[in-house]
Amino acid sequence: MSQLEADALTAEVVAEYLKDNPDFFKHRPELVDRLSLPSQQSGSVSLVHVQMARHRQRIEDLEEEITSLMSLAASNDRTFHEFMDLQEQILKCEYFADVCAMIEEKARTLNLTGYVRLLNNQNANYSLSKEQWSRFSTNHFNGKNAYLGRLRQADRHLLFGEQLFAPELGSYVILPLIKRNIPLGILAFASEDGGHFQPSMDTLFLRHLALVVSHLIEILPWQQESHERISTSFIN
Repeated sequence: MSQLEADALTAEVVAEYLKDNPDFFKHRPELVDRLSLPSQQSGSVSLVHVQMARHRQRIEDLEEEITSLMSLAASNDRTFHEFMDLQEQILKCEYFADVCAMIEEKARTLNLTGYVRLLNNQNANYSLSKEQWSRFSTNHFNGKNAYLGRLRQADRHLLFGEQLFAPELGSYVILPLIKRNIPLGILAFASEDGGHFQPSMDTLFLRHLALVVSHLIEILPWQQESHERISTSFIN
């Protein structure tokens, strides 16, 4: 074995020993003062200074993380109250067309655009074909309970049509509406801010809203029948 190989083996053994005994220098402070590490900015610096710098950086990273979490918690708190209020409103609806209108209105108050698309609905503004559902579901849901992020033009046109406003550079959250494993359509919200909806976001509140909407699809008529509206108008 060459001297170089021997030195490398010794260094490897020392490194492994230090990994297994991280408190080795705790009882040997005189060694810590004598050790130094190369630095491009400051030349050779002591191990203590390196450790202190790393601790400071770690503290700064933790402070940024805490600030981010606090901001997210505040945002989630507002989102929670907004969507809980929306759920209370739509549960009072007698017709599903009113449910759609309330979702769209709530989205506007949040500077978003809301969309509801239902499989083979007779109203063209809310209709989604099985082929459209299948294509988007296969490409973007793929077992997931929501899609978040930007959308290609083809996908925007697929879901929302070419004429309807859908932010080109915006971001989207799209949730499947499903009841007993049967697809019913989608619930979506769009923001003109391309970074508003990101894959890392929590969708708990929106998923619960989608469950409520899926339930209402089954139990509510789309709207009041025309002859009923005429009769009510005549009586009033």
